[in-house]
Amino acid sequence: MNISEYKHLFLSEAREILNSLNNVLVDLEKEPSNTALLNELFRQTHTLKSMAQSMEYEEIAKLTHSMETTLALLRNPGSKAEKDIVDLLFKSLNTLGDLIKEKEKGKTEKVKAAPLVERFEEITSTAGEGQTVRIPLTQLDNLMDMTGELAINRIRLSQIAKTIEDTDLEETVAQLDRLTSQLQNQMMEVRLVPLEYIFAPYPRMVRDIAVAQKKEVDFFIEGGHIGMDRSIQDEINEPLLHLLKNAVIHGIEGPREREKLKKPGRGKIKLSARREKNSVVIELSDDGRGMDIEEVKEAVLETGIITAEELSALSPKEVIMLVTFPGYSRAKKVTEVAGRGMGLSASKAKAESLGGTLDIHTKPNEGTTLSFTLPLTTAVIQAMLVGVADETYCIPLSYLAETMKISPQDIKTMEHYEVISYRDTVLPLIRVREKFGFAPSSPEPPVSDVSPRNAAIPVAVVEARTKKVGLVVDDFLGQQEVVIRPLTGILKEIKGASGATILGTGKPALIMEVGSLL
Repeated sequence: MNISEYKHLFLSEAREILNSLNNVLVDLEKEPSNTALLNELFRQTHTLKSMAQSMEYEEIAKLTHSMETTLALLRNPGSKAEKDIVDLLFKSLNTLGDLIKEKEKGKTEKVKAAPLVERFEEITSTAGEGQTVRIPLTQLDNLMDMTGELAINRIRLSQIAKTIEDTDLEETVAQLDRLTSQLQNQMMEVRLVPLEYIFAPYPRMVRDIAVAQKKEVDFFIEGGHIGMDRSIQDEINEPLLHLLKNAVIHGIEGPREREKLKKPGRGKIKLSARREKNSVVIELSDDGRGMDIEEVKEAVLETGIITAEELSALSPKEVIMLVTFPGYSRAKKVTEVAGRGMGLSASKAKAESLGGTLDIHTKPNEGTTLSFTLPLTTAVIQAMLVGVADETYCIPLSYLAETMKISPQDIKTMEHYEVISYRDTVLPLIRVREKFGFAPSSPEPPVSDVSPRNAAIPVAVVEARTKKVGLVVDDFLGQQEVVIRPLTGILKEIKGASGATILGTGKPALIMEVGSLL
């Protein structure tokens, strides 16, 4: 199979998109601040770029990529399409028309987009706060580390100020607090890189896998302009590759099967990103076969992931999430790209290690949507500080459902596990002292001797991997913004910890990796 076989389809769709772009641009010239028109221009330009990349039409891909980057800037609040930019876009559409005609006639590319691409680059390089510069990631990491150290000392100074009744000192610390917070926020924004950084190679990869699988797939990308911390992108790239492979191999049916199901012969896969407050949601959806809950049940029982008794107690959503457990696979045989049962498992583990989640929505014969919810950056997080023995631990708020205090008589034993009644269900308990190797707390007094004071047992209800558990701690110490430091040396071997921080007292504290505690 050769990509030239799809030339006629590309030309047909490209001409249609080009006509639509011209019409939308005419309207935008009249309403330069119309966000809906800018969004439509961006969407259609991106679609044409993805198609050109799949066909390996370099000139068209380069020009549409430059247009897309500029349009992404125009979508920012307060921006509008000035006359010179609109004129440049019209010239670009004319050039795209010429390039498409060349492809139609089978001529080599004589029309060059380079002058237009250079002009777009000039616009994007001078947009916003002056000229942009390239900075090595290691330097940004060093700056972020120093900013983190400043934040730690700010917290320490703030606590010292509380013990000294000095108005001038308190005012100075308050001002330092504001400035440091602004510096942290600015540094985090600087580290944000458009997701296009990792998205760009995906169209070609999807095309190659589809060809190998003898399937026809249209692949769309939206939200490549959304920014995310470069280090998180590097971490999440491989899981996204696994999920894309799964979508082509397991999700999209072959042409004959789709015909029987009265579906279009060409399957659709869409990768999109959007920003929600301090998180980025990346969704991968397909219109393939979806997942059948009965097939999942059969597979997990065959592989021994769960017992029949345990399976019967799960909700439909919990059953579907079992496909993320190590060893689960629907592949009939192991191949170069699938069949080892590690794609979804590794993807979910990676998301949780970054303080995020992976969720699955699926319907048989309609398709599947896999949703990553990830932090913009993992450098600074909000956490609940808890006391365990003589140490302080941090529970990321992204895992925390609620905190409560229970009485000893609330604790029951079920199949050798401690549980409590919680919102019409049963909540398993985990004693954090034991998980981190501390001696158990002193035995609870007999029920008859329990007083309101010693009856209060702090429990942090956390949720990860679709499971809720109660973490039994010794005390709640309040919420605080913490700067994450990676664990090094033998500290990497500590199970249940994803990093560390320095508290305002100067004392170190481990940050819990809740997923690994379950």
